[in-house]
Amino acid sequence: MKDLKELQREAKDLKVLYVEDNDALREKASKLIGKFFDNLYVAYDGVNGLELFKEHLPQIVITDINMPKMNGIDMSRHIKEIAPDTKIIIMSAFDDKEYLFKAIEIGVYRYLNKPVEIAQFKEVIFSVVDEMKKEQDTQLFNTNLKNVFNYQSSIVLMLKNSEPTFANQVFLEYFGVKNIEEFVEKHGDIGSLLLKHDGFLYNKPEKNWFDEISQHSQKLYNIKIKDKNENLRHFVLKYQKIPNKESYGILSFDDLTQLNLLKLYDDSQIKSKNNVEDTKAMFKLLEIIQRNSAKVQLHNYYYGLSITNDASIVELKENSIVLKTNFLQLKSIQIELQSIITSDALPEAIEGKYVNINFKDQTVELKELSFSASSAVNRKTVRIAPEEKHNISLFLGENKFLGNIKIEDISLDAVRLKLDSLPAGLKIDGEVVVEMFLSMDEKSLNIKTKAVIFKKSESEHAFEVILIFKLTSQSRTDLIKYITNRQMAIIREFKGKQNG
Repeated sequence: MKDLKELQREAKDLKVLYVEDNDALREKASKLIGKFFDNLYVAYDGVNGLELFKEHLPQIVITDINMPKMNGIDMSRHIKEIAPDTKIIIMSAFDDKEYLFKAIEIGVYRYLNKPVEIAQFKEVIFSVVDEMKKEQDTQLFNTNLKNVFNYQSSIVLMLKNSEPTFANQVFLEYFGVKNIEEFVEKHGDIGSLLLKHDGFLYNKPEKNWFDEISQHSQKLYNIKIKDKNENLRHFVLKYQKIPNKESYGILSFDDLTQLNLLKLYDDSQIKSKNNVEDTKAMFKLLEIIQRNSAKVQLHNYYYGLSITNDASIVELKENSIVLKTNFLQLKSIQIELQSIITSDALPEAIEGKYVNINFKDQTVELKELSFSASSAVNRKTVRIAPEEKHNISLFLGENKFLGNIKIEDISLDAVRLKLDSLPAGLKIDGEVVVEMFLSMDEKSLNIKTKAVIFKKSESEHAFEVILIFKLTSQSRTDLIKYITNRQMAIIREFKGKQNG
């Protein structure tokens, strides 16, 4: 049995009406009942009791039977007509079967014979509060199911703080338990079952799983968890706080196991070239994001300037997606003719090409969607495109490259070059010297530094080479100033295009 403090916590929102015509007994019993309930209303007969009930609508009524003006049976009948779910406890000195049958007919919760022992009374109070809590949890659960996507086939669990309080049948069958009490006895809470996986939700030394989800209600999380047969399953989990109900929330689980996506969330796998685009899985994930009303992020890079804003999925077509976002993002997509979609629910960024934009509806349609493990959102440093009027020289030993060459983008660590041909002797990990002539505050900036060849590739009409800088302290300082200055210039340029 619960202790008194626990009972008081669970009963703090409950209202109780006590009706007794005997002054001495009413005063004594009121003090006892007041130890359990903060919200207690006391009446001296059936008429007064019914008036107080209509005014306050308490969930529990404790009453005598034989009272002037209106007896407890008649009052209880009126109360049940007003609020059928009211729990009525009758205490009477009359051991009369007729009264008992009438009480049963009305549907009273318990019939106690006076004098009532304190231990017996406490037991009844504990019992009625426990039943009220279960009924409230059930009602709360069912009321909020309408806000949970596809709850009929999904695992759904209601929590009070991190403690499971109610679950649907799918949840109980998944874990092989008869009721939520059995689950709590076996497992405690959900956090103990969450398995470690790259980028997934699980208990970490620095942050408990529930602290994470309660601080980010509506966010989607990937989780890995075993079923009753020890089979690993992959779910997307969402936590939704219940409005106006402190500490309560709904967890919903969407099963992704059949999509075989776990390897895509593994950092070592994502970097592998063996990952194959899975359009079906990608659209399934986007569908789950849409139906959970979760946000995604759109990313664009105007000359290297990062422009990122939230977006909501409006429609998923056969080969494209329609998203709603703000004007700034739409304008950047219009300029770049593409965009990148990210979400915590996705294993990788999704790249898509521009189809059309509706500025009135604030929507954009993207097509040719594909996962991209090497998208710009994974960059660790800022990369910007230089001004058109720049010059660069490339030296291999004592020899200067004489072909056409330009800077595609530049960061504090590296530079990406576009060449019309490759110099002889250009090898990966080979050392070169690069001299860049850039413009800053209408003045020429010259940066000359050693560099190592990191990557080279060939397209249809040009070659691309990426060099990793070996900067001196002064060269690095100059490059920091240049990149900062160039970013400000790009921002001013983009703002001008917004108004254009």
